[in-house]
Amino acid sequence: MADKVDRLNIIFMAHAHYPHGMAMTRRLQNSIDYLKACDGVEVRVLVLRQGRVRLGDSELCGVHKGVEYVTIGGDITSGISALIKGPKYFFDGMAYIRNNRRKDYKNALYVYGYPSTDNMPMLIVARLLGYKMVFDIVEDIAYQKSATDVFARLKHFSQRAFFKTLRVFADAVLVVSKHLEQRVTRIAKGRFDVIDYPISVNFDNFSSSPQPFHDPVRFFYGGTFADKDGVENLIAGFEDLCGLHDNVNLVLTGKGSKEHMDAILSIIAASAHREKMLYKGYLPDEDFYRELNASDVLCMTRNVSAFADTGFPFKLGEYLATGRPVIASDVSDVSRYLTDGENALLIEPDSAPAITRAMERLLAGRGKAQDIGIAGRAVAKASFDSKVLGERLRKLLIDL
Repeated sequence: MADKVDRLNIIFMAHAHYPHGMAMTRRLQNSIDYLKACDGVEVRVLVLRQGRVRLGDSELCGVHKGVEYVTIGGDITSGISALIKGPKYFFDGMAYIRNNRRKDYKNALYVYGYPSTDNMPMLIVARLLGYKMVFDIVEDIAYQKSATDVFARLKHFSQRAFFKTLRVFADAVLVVSKHLEQRVTRIAKGRFDVIDYPISVNFDNFSSSPQPFHDPVRFFYGGTFADKDGVENLIAGFEDLCGLHDNVNLVLTGKGSKEHMDAILSIIAASAHREKMLYKGYLPDEDFYRELNASDVLCMTRNVSAFADTGFPFKLGEYLATGRPVIASDVSDVSRYLTDGENALLIEPDSAPAITRAMERLLAGRGKAQDIGIAGRAVAKASFDSKVLGERLRKLLIDL
C-alpha cells in the first residue's frame, strides 16, 4: 500500500459529453484510464451538464470502465426553468466537491477548461477545502466562437472575464500548444506552473502491424464537423481525386451542428462521386477505432483560422498511432512534431488542391507511404503516449 503522502484523490470536472464523446472525452478518458490503475489513487468524474447535444447513449450517472461519474444539471435547458434549476446545480456541485474529499489523501481537482460561471462556486469550495487544482487548457477562448443560446454565451463571456482568476485557483495549468503556453505564462507571473502537456494516445486502441492499401483505398476523416475542420475542402479534394482514380473511397464519421451537418450531407448528395463517400455518423468508441484501424490514409485537413493555430488537433495523435500515412494541415505546432515526406504529408491549410496532390502522392508511392505511416506512429509513441503522460500527471499532482 502506498504511503499516505502518495495517496491521491482526484476529481475530474468538465463540461463534457461523458462517457461517450469525441476529442475532449477521449483526452479525459486517457488520463483517467492510467490513473485509476495506479496504487493509492482514487478517481471520480464530475460532469457539468453534458453539453448541448447528447452523443451516443450516455446515461447521466453511472460507472464507466470502473470509475464512478455523476452529472449535475443534466436536465437544464435554455428557458425560464433554468432559473429554478440553476441554484440546485451549484449546490449539487459544491456538495459533491465537499462530500468526496478524502481526509488521508492529497485531494486534487482536475478542471478541463477555464474558470467560468459554470464552475466558479465549485472552484471556491475546492480552494477553501484545500484541494490542489490543475486546469487543462486546450484552446484559446479569445478565438472561440460563442454558441447561440444565452447560457452558452454567458459561459463564453465569463471564461474570458475570469481568465486571470487562474492566479487565484490554479496550482498548475496544462497546455497543448506553444501559443497557449505563452498566453497563460503571461498571466501566471510565477504564481503557478505552466506545463506543456500535449495531446494523448492510448496505444491499446491501435494495431501496430503494417498493411498494404485496400482496394478500393480508404481515406478517412473522423471527428467534429465545424468551420475549423475543413471537411468541405476534404470532400472537394477527394472529388478531384475521383476524376483520376476509380478505386478510392472516403469514409467520414463524427458529428457537428445540425446546420453544418445538413450542409455537408447536401454536398455529398449532390456529388457525382457520392457513392464513393460513406458518412457513417457518430460511432461508439469500439466501432470508431475499428473503422480507424481499417483505413489506409487519415486526413486532418483544417482550415486557416486563429482558432486552429492556437490549439492542437487531438485527432492527429490517434491518426498517427494507426501506423498509416497521415495527411495533415500545417497549423499550430504540427511542424514541431512532423516533417513533410518523412512521418506525414504536411499541406497548406484551407486548400482542396493541396489535399488532392497529397492523396495522389501517396497513391503513386505506396511503399514510401507505408514507411511514412510507420515513422508517424513512432512520433506518436515518443510524444503522445497516454501512459507516459499519465505518469507525468500523477507525479505532478503528488508534488503539488
